[in-house]
Amino acid sequence: MPNKRPRNATLAEMVASLPPAPDPPVEWVRSPAGCEEFVDDEGQLWRKVRGPLHPRLTRRLVTQADALIIGEGGGGEFRHVPAADRLATWDRIKDRLMVDRTPGYAPYEFVSADGLTLLYIEENC
Repeated sequence: MPNKRPRNATLAEMVASLPPAPDPPVEWVRSPAGCEEFVDDEGQLWRKVRGPLHPRLTRRLVTQADALIIGEGGGGEFRHVPAADRLATWDRIKDRLMVDRTPGYAPYEFVSADGLTLLYIEENC
């Protein structure tokens, strides 16, 4: 029986036989709503007092809180709402508090060590 010379694999066959490349590591952003404390993008430490809040309490805090932050994309990005824009923001989101529609919003109350109040409203996509 004659010896056959082994066939060399083609480049395409070698590439196809390689294991798949690992996925890049995913950096998860921890939602402030699920934490007892968080540090916002301005370096302020906030401690959760309560939440999700009832819409009537949320409405009151829209005007009375020292700060209002919308946590867009489940808390991945903070949008600070200036006092002049708070009522307009409230009008846009009030019908979407604690609902299953997209986007939905869930309000939480936080306080700082120096007594400031934060209304944090998380957007759920």
